Amino acid sequence: MIRRLILIAALMGAPVAAWAEAQGLNIPIPAAEEARDVAVVVDRGLTKTKYLRSRALRNARRAMLAKEPVSEEDLRALADRKDSLAALKYQQILWQRGVKENASDIAYYGSIAAAAGRVSAFHKMVRAMHHLDPKTEPAGRKRQLMRVLYPYAWGGNAVALDALVDFNGEGRLFGALSQKTRSRILAQAEGGDGRTELRLAVNLLKNDTRTRDDEAEALRLLERAQNSSRLSVQTTALNLIALVGSWQAGEGAVTN
Repeated sequence: MIRRLILIAALMGAPVAAWAEAQGLNIPIPAAEEARDVAVVVDRGLTKTKYLRSRALRNARRAMLAKEPVSEEDLRALADRKDSLAALKYQQILWQRGVKENASDIAYYGSIAAAAGRVSAFHKMVRAMHHLDPKTEPAGRKRQLMRVLYPYAWGGNAVALDALVDFNGEGRLFGALSQKTRSRILAQAEGGDGRTELRLAVNLLKNDTRTRDDEAEALRLLERAQNSSRLSVQTTALNLIALVGSWQAGEGAVTN
């Protein structure tokens, strides 16, 4: 409760951009646990050892399935051929070595595992994505991440829906958020706990070049969020509404 009151005071006394930056550009309200673990099968990948042309890799896969030691090189080679279990194991090795240092590979190989419904790999994938540089991440890998992330979001995984809000936008990993995607995100969030609307509103408000139209859209989103069944979402939305009102009544107001 004390932390929540401090947060409210900070919201009322500081610009949203500064507050959002201090919070790591995220709304500090976690998704409901049951919505975090929704798994979606996008691509089962390699399902039969006989499909491998290399005898060495066939032997390596048999060993892996028998829970026998397999070299890191063979795990990566199997993962490159879309073996989801190998991708999961290889991701775990990289994770132990450091998320930031291996972010691109953790995200990419995690996406191969997650595509087959391995949700633990999906969670690591998303965490690693926060360390990716939108300017240098290969386009092919971005497409693979999107290929997995979007179905998870539309399938009801709250972590994925949060990630769509986080990674769509000017200068972000997936680029500008299209109106079609925004509408789909809001449709997916309909009847939820208001966190998605809250995140979208903050993304609009923390932009120092926001317009009156941006503020009006943010207010519409916040009005939806204030009806949440979660007190933390209600409280944050109500205080952001008051903050926007103070901007528009004083020096914080902007014009088109």
